[in-house]
Amino acid sequence: MIEFLRQRAAPLNDAGEVDWPRALILFFRVMAAVQFMKGLVHWGLLLGDAGGEGVGTDLEYQAANIYFAVLDPIASVGLWMTSSWGAILWLLAAVSQIAACAAFNEVYGTLWPLLVFELISVGVYVYITWQVSKVSDD
Repeated sequence: MIEFLRQRAAPLNDAGEVDWPRALILFFRVMAAVQFMKGLVHWGLLLGDAGGEGVGTDLEYQAANIYFAVLDPIASVGLWMTSSWGAILWLLAAVSQIAACAAFNEVYGTLWPLLVFELISVGVYVYITWQVSKVSDD
């Protein structure tokens, strides 16, 4: 069973080299799970009293949560299906999250771990797609 999972999940080919297209699919699947969980968090912030009294009552805060509560789950479906529109929606969500965290710190609070995660994940995506394009050029 473990060998079956290793062969299916590990982005390595028979020669032990990285199979970049498979690595991109694995990256999309992991990011799909992350996006779905982020979408659930935003829905929780909208529907529940996650932050206590007075938190999340600003119109800008609620508008951003609605935006991400809709966009994140849709992007997760597209990423899971490894479609190009899923990657575009995910990049739109990631860049929007980076802008919201960096530019509107007084509204959304200090979300530096999320900002760093989004920057790293976009960087990893750019690197993997660059490697996939190099493989397809050969």
